[in-house]
Amino acid sequence: MNGKDFLLGVVVGGIIGAATALLLAPKTGSELRADLRQTADAVTSRTQELAHQIGERSQQIARTVSAQTSELVGRAKELASTVAEEVKSWREPRDSQPALETEGEDEQAGQV
Repeated sequence: MNGKDFLLGVVVGGIIGAATALLLAPKTGSELRADLRQTADAVTSRTQELAHQIGERSQQIARTVSAQTSELVGRAKELASTVAEEVKSWREPRDSQPALETEGEDEQAGQV
C-alpha cells in the first residue's frame, strides 16, 4: 500500500463519516415530530392517490369484462339456436322417412 492510496482512503472515509454523522445526528423533538408529520402526510396522500387510480382501473376492467361477457353470451345464444335448428332439420327427414318405407312395404306385401 503506498501513501497515495492511504490518503485517498482517509479522504473517502472522512467524507462518508461526515455524511453519516449529519444524517444520523439527533434532532430536537419538535423537528422530529415535524419530519414524521410530513412523512405521514406524504404517505397518506400517495395512498389515497393510488387507491383512486386502482378504483378507476378496476371500474374500467369491470366494464370491459361486462361488455365482452355480453358479446360472448350473444354469440353462444346464436350458436345454440343454429345448432338447435340444425338438429331439427336432421330429425325431420328421419321422421318422414320411416313412413315412406312403411308405405313401400305395404305395397310390396300386396303384390306378393
